[in-house]
Order: sequence, then C-alpha cells, then structure tokens
Amino acid sequence: MSRDDSLPVPLVIYGVPFHNVTFAEAVDWVEARIRSGRPANIATANLDFVTRAWHDPEVQRLLIDADLVIADGFPVVKLSPFFGPALKARVTGSDITPLLAERAAREGFGIYALGAAEGVAKKAMQILKERNPGLKVSGTYSPPFAPLLEMDHREILRRLEAARPDLLFVAFGSPKQDKFIHMHVRGWNVPVSIGVGASLDFITGAQKRAPVGLQNLHLEWLWRVCCNPRRLFGRYVANLRFLFSATHQMFAIHRMPDKPGGFQPLEAASATRFAELGAMMELFQPLKSAAEARAFIQRMAETATGKSVVLDLHPIPWLDSLELGALLEINKQCRADGRRLILYAPRPKVRRLLETCRLTDYFNTATRPDELEAILKNLAEHVAGGTAYDEGLLTLDLPMELTAATLIEFQKQAEFIHHELKARGVLKTVAVDAAQLDFIDSSGLGFLIALKKATQDEGVSMSIANLAPKPRRTFEIARVDKILLHA
Repeated sequence: MSRDDSLPVPLVIYGVPFHNVTFAEAVDWVEARIRSGRPANIATANLDFVTRAWHDPEVQRLLIDADLVIADGFPVVKLSPFFGPALKARVTGSDITPLLAERAAREGFGIYALGAAEGVAKKAMQILKERNPGLKVSGTYSPPFAPLLEMDHREILRRLEAARPDLLFVAFGSPKQDKFIHMHVRGWNVPVSIGVGASLDFITGAQKRAPVGLQNLHLEWLWRVCCNPRRLFGRYVANLRFLFSATHQMFAIHRMPDKPGGFQPLEAASATRFAELGAMMELFQPLKSAAEARAFIQRMAETATGKSVVLDLHPIPWLDSLELGALLEINKQCRADGRRLILYAPRPKVRRLLETCRLTDYFNTATRPDELEAILKNLAEHVAGGTAYDEGLLTLDLPMELTAATLIEFQKQAEFIHHELKARGVLKTVAVDAAQLDFIDSSGLGFLIALKKATQDEGVSMSIANLAPKPRRTFEIARVDKILLHA
C-alpha cells in the first residue's frame, strides 16, 4: 500500500475529502505528477459536488478515489473550521485552468482539450497558446453529445492514445466529466486529467464569467444563475437546501451527549483469530496534527500490507475532518489490496457523524466480535467474485465492488468462459448474481450493458438477480435500470 506523500492528508467536509492546497501548490503538484508518468485525476469540487455526493454514491466514491480534490467553492472553505483544520483557500477550476496552461508552456507539456460545444475547445486552446507562446496543443475533440454510457469511448480513447498528451482538460460538465475520467484514468497513458467544466467557455467568451467585484464578494454563483436561470436555478436552490439541512444535522450531532455505547471489548484471543482471517487490530488514538496523521497512514501502509485493518474506536468521542481524512486514506490503501478498513465500536455520536456524511457505505463497522468475524469471512469469500457453468447456464457472481479498479480481472475471467462456451455452442443463459455487490460505478455498468448486448446478439438470455438497494440506486441514477433489470 502506498500514497502520494507530496499532498497533505485530505480534510473531510460533509463526507467529501478536500486537499488543503493553494493554487501554487496544486500547480506544482501537477507538474511533479506529469514528470512521474503515473496517471492521476483532479476533481474541482464545490458545494454542488457535495450535494450530489450525498445522493449519488458514485460521485462520492470518485471524489474519495481522486488523486487531488481542490476546494472550488466558497461555502466549503468558510465552513471547514467547523469540521477541523481550516482550508487555506478556494482553488477554482476556472482560475487553475489558465495557470496549468502557463506552466505547461513553460515546461513543454502537451495539453489536450476534450469536450465543450463544437469549436469551443479548439478556440480555447488557440487563445491559451496566444497567451502562452510555445504551448504545445496535443489536440482537441468535441464528441457528439450523448449520455455517459452511450458515448463512443473507444473513439475518444483512440484519439487520446494517438495524441499522448501530458495534461487532459475534460469539459463534459459535472459530474459526467468526472465519471468519464474515473472510468479510464487507470487504463490510459495520460499523466494528469482534470474536469474543467465551463472553463473553456469562459476562456473563449462563449459564457461570460462574473465580474471580479462579484467574485470577490463570493457572488459568482448568483451571476451564473442570472445568466442561465433555466439550467442553474434549480441546481442552486437544491444546493442551498442541502447546505441548510446538512449544517443543521451537523449542529444536532455536536449537541448529542457523548456516550460510550454498547459494545463488546476485543479480547487478546480475538487478535489471533482475526489475524488468521487476514486482519490486524489497533486501538485508534486521536491525531492532533497533519504530521501525526501522515505518520499514522504511513505506519499502516508499512505494517498492514495485504491485511484488513481493524481500528478500535471505542475511546474516541469525535472524529474531526483530518482524522476522517486519515481513515479514508487507509481504507483506500486497503481496498487497493482487496482488503478493508473496519471501524470497531464507534460511539453513537461518531456513528451518527459517519451516517450523516454517508460514510457508513464506505467504511465497514462492527460493534461485536462475532459481527467483525462475519465481515472478515465475507471479505475473504466474496471480494473478487467468480464464475460457474452448469448445463447451459453461466453464473456470474459479481464481486463486492464492480469498478474501474476491479473490473479488468473480473472481465477477463467472464469473457474467457463466455468465449469458450460460445465456441462450443452450449450457452443458453447468463445469470448475474448481485447478492454480494456493494458498490458499482459507470465502468461496471458499462460492462453489464455490453454483456447484455452481446448475449442478446447471440440469442442468449441474461438476468440480474439479488441487487441490493444501494447499488440499485446507481442503476437508477444512470437510467440503466430498465435496460439491465428487466427482460
């Protein structure tokens, strides 16, 4: 397990992680990451992102998984001290886009602009090149508008592979652009990708940005609503409602009395038993500084490789944004190894915090040793999924997570068996069992849609059974439930 130690531990605000960086620090990080050659993605998250993350599990997960999340929202920055350490500054996507172009020109990096309306991306890059002589434009492409899962991804990836840019600007609008990046970032040869939203429109003048005076008064949102009320009025009303509701809930949690809660202590004998199930145990201690948080994450990375981590939270009365950020980082490291972070015996106040921030869907929690043992056994048996064949029936047991990160191995396994059975002419039915599926992203949905089409073309029936409410919600948000869940 490893993490990027050049970034600070993220601060978790309303369940969304934000890296506490300035414009200069963010641009320096992008330069270093491009030079490393390791693909990375940047999310420019504002209040709208946070609102969406509470209702769309995939949006929250892509923000958790993003390599750099910058705070592109005044309310998030101003409210950050309420959750823990204060964010240094608002780092807007509209302002960092030209700064990245300036750095790219200086360092000889190539930029590719993808998306926006026809001609806008090309014009924006021409303007940026005029402002920054020597800027290398690797290419531009504005694909025909289509829902994310109906886009011609192969054509887009073919163009990017041919252009081989160092930096990719994606302007599909949020969260579509971020879901698109999240689908492909692990498989393409693009060092850094960033969703830039309307930034290309602002550069070309296709949309007029708010005057500096309104920006300084933090009223840019009002300007945008007035310029495009039909599209944005409902969104900003929803954001304001969320802000008032979420803040009220957070105040209510702070007023809750601190009670230890009912839990069964973990005995020394349990450590041996849980170690046999691939887990290590530790009593969690408060993290009082960013340095302590970073050291704790690093120690977990060194000692828990290939193991699930059980953190005993029973002495902890509260988790601030820094401590939540450390837990997210540890869980990311565990998941990369096919393991999990399990929080044991969180107090009622802490559990309420995790529930309110929609993090109980990301963290496994337990209050009894037998409950913890059941979680570990389930992880060992079902995390990877599998396939089975019997008399014309191919059964696909989906893994606990069907995402861009887990899809490659599962897809290889499923496609191999499918191909072999097709060659023999004995396949009649494909039964997809989603009983263990806990989370699915757009990559997973795309795989299931492609499988559905392939089976239909071959005259083979396909069904999906035992889908739990949480992943079903992702099917509904993507509007593929009628395609995949009905014959």
